Amino acid sequence: MKSNYKKLGQFIQTVSIKNTDLKITNLLGVSITKKFIPSIANTIGTDMSKYKVVKKNQFVYGSITSRNGDKISVALLEDDEAIVSTSYTVFEVIDKEELLPEYLMMWFRRAEFDRYARYMSHGSTREAFGWYEMCDVELPVPSIDKQKEIVKEYHTITDRIKLNEQLNQKLEDTAQAIYKEWFVDFEFPDENGKPYKSSGGKMVYNDELDMEIPQGWEVSSLSNIATYLNGLAMQKYETNEEEYLPVIKIKELNQGYTDSSSGRATIDISKEYIINNGDIVFSWSASLKVDIWCGGIGGLNQHLFKVTSDKYNKWFYYIWTKYHLSEFIRIADGNKTSMGHIKREHLDNAKVLIPTYMQFSKMDKIMNNILSSIILYKKEKLKLNELKKILLSKMATIEE
Repeated sequence: MKSNYKKLGQFIQTVSIKNTDLKITNLLGVSITKKFIPSIANTIGTDMSKYKVVKKNQFVYGSITSRNGDKISVALLEDDEAIVSTSYTVFEVIDKEELLPEYLMMWFRRAEFDRYARYMSHGSTREAFGWYEMCDVELPVPSIDKQKEIVKEYHTITDRIKLNEQLNQKLEDTAQAIYKEWFVDFEFPDENGKPYKSSGGKMVYNDELDMEIPQGWEVSSLSNIATYLNGLAMQKYETNEEEYLPVIKIKELNQGYTDSSSGRATIDISKEYIINNGDIVFSWSASLKVDIWCGGIGGLNQHLFKVTSDKYNKWFYYIWTKYHLSEFIRIADGNKTSMGHIKREHLDNAKVLIPTYMQFSKMDKIMNNILSSIILYKKEKLKLNELKKILLSKMATIEE
């Protein structure tokens, strides 16, 4: 053990308070992303008095690590109080003047801690990282002032990430609002700059959509305005880093970047199956999502579509694919299989309105600027996440 490393057991203790008065109804679980999430358990007829109470600045962790993505589920509650299943262990820091809960949570977020917990897990049917193993964890415990300094630096980065996400969401909302104004309400500016439909713009009936659309507009489908290229089933090859590309799967699409747990694709895969920053990616099975990838070059997994178009600009097929997402989710939910998925016929049936060239050109200037800003924010977030990982890694070398 390094001189400034200490065993965690001397700083923490378990807490077991039951919800006997039934005052707390907020039932939470803990994800492998180290966050609390609303529980999806069916609690109808369940005795909620047996659930454990967790309060602000207390930790909750699930000891089972097998089939858990090589990660351990542990989180620090930042809100007032909640309840969790009895399968979880609730614990707290004994003296916050010796060890800050936020500092300890930073240690738990390190990829090295996940690898350690997985390595130290044991059991025959299900491998677990028990309370004894948790107490046996060694970590550097510098002065409380040093801990506060490190936590402040970490929060500076995470606060910037949150702001980045908020700004990016505002851009997405703005794009959707403009889309609705143009393609749903048909209130795009006419030649006099006035709202088209409400200013008497000519509308014509369309048999295919069974509705009126602006004169001169056409109807097509998602499969006609863009190409949806399905990815490949890629193995995890044992090669040097220079010889492979990380595989971009549903997990990577959801988190926005690849990591050490991502699969590996040989670098000689066909160029069409390579994803680059700024590409539109659509997960067509399981967790359906449409997003702009900015997490670096990688190989396209078979559960994803790479969306491209030679004729239409990126914002156009991106916005329309996102518009039909709710319908795709409904279709997927209706599939009587273990994994709902989208078929080619669904892309054929997803209708798209194509404006006149003049109107398309006007909107092009607006939407291209929004999309460019979204990509910039996504790239900035990726850099901030890299800084966060570097800071977490440096904790191992902290001096007193």
